[in-house]
Amino acid sequence: MKNTNLKFFESISPKYERDNIKLGLLRVKKVIQKMGNPCRNIPAIQIVGTNGKGSIAAFLESILFVANKNFGVTTSPHLFDISERIRINKVNINKTDFEEIYRRIEKNFSNYGLTPFEKIICCALNHFNEKKVELLILEAGLGGRLDATTAHKLRPIIAIGNIGLDHKEFLGDTIEKIAKEKLAVIEKDSIVISSNQNSQVENLINKKVKDVGAEIIWKDSISSRYELGLRGTFQKQNASVAVGAIEALNKLGFKIKEKYIYEGLKKATWNGRLEIINYLNKKILVDCAHNYPAAKALSNERNNWENEQKGIYWILGVQKQKDIYSILKTLLDKNDHLLLVPVPNQPSWKLKDLSEINDINFQKIIEFESFEFAIKYLFTLEKWPINHPVLTGSIFLVAEFIKFSNTRKY
Repeated sequence: MKNTNLKFFESISPKYERDNIKLGLLRVKKVIQKMGNPCRNIPAIQIVGTNGKGSIAAFLESILFVANKNFGVTTSPHLFDISERIRINKVNINKTDFEEIYRRIEKNFSNYGLTPFEKIICCALNHFNEKKVELLILEAGLGGRLDATTAHKLRPIIAIGNIGLDHKEFLGDTIEKIAKEKLAVIEKDSIVISSNQNSQVENLINKKVKDVGAEIIWKDSISSRYELGLRGTFQKQNASVAVGAIEALNKLGFKIKEKYIYEGLKKATWNGRLEIINYLNKKILVDCAHNYPAAKALSNERNNWENEQKGIYWILGVQKQKDIYSILKTLLDKNDHLLLVPVPNQPSWKLKDLSEINDINFQKIIEFESFEFAIKYLFTLEKWPINHPVLTGSIFLVAEFIKFSNTRKY
């Protein structure tokens, strides 16, 4: 087997991908057609929303795996390794295969101006087609209407995670504009699954479903008789959406038994989401709360923690394009301490940029050059904080910390 080119995978960096975002379906549709329409007869569950998409995909993947189905999954962004983005039956694509397919697409369709994300989706469809999967799970990247996953025509099931304000620079500056971009994936005869949304989004979903002739199934939080492999009360809603999508699959003839649903939910895993990391025999909680809705979910989760009123040490790194004001006002309480760090290799918010926030106690904010220094600071305290310190704000920060901690277990 050929050796993979590590520099090649480093070149498809998150920053490179972000800097080359160009929403639109024309390019990727033409390339998929030129590729021979891979997976054209394979049905897909498309997952859209602002938060919870990855968790919904993780629940679905776990259920389908224990049910012994042959399925392909594409998610984004990745946490540790770009090959996580393309998986068949919980196995990441082989790096050599990934590079070969990616380079072939770059060479054969260089004049189409595909974005990095569009190339990855084309790689995924090509790989899934070669391996003859029977079902696809496609997690949308940005929006939905102009997202590359929408170029796949056969999407009978639309699973919707929580819709909130994020990526305003691409999708619009109001919840209505953002929701309309995401809900545009709903077509005639779609089976749409959603848990509770805010009233404005709920009305927009009902209107869209009625206008196009689709079916909507509203799901309450999942029953407590199910045990979930993912931590957090908010995961009950994501799990209920996943179960709704499985029930819709059964309508299409997939015959997934209840025992597989129960076992799959229990065995689901998704790194970096309310995950406890052991670092030098101390526990640090990590969570990818990268926008206001995710910060709100984390803040709600905090209410369940014992002694939370005594204060939390937050190790926070936020990318510059994110709304840090909403995140800070949502997360921070009066007894909390903020250890502000940069997001590795990303333009990030710094302390000098936060002067406009009037109701933050700047005496309890310390800025560090890296998360490593913030962690060292915690070890200089007279005693370890009574509540687990929480590292959050960006998936890239969480990924780098987990990789760092894995090299320094003891």
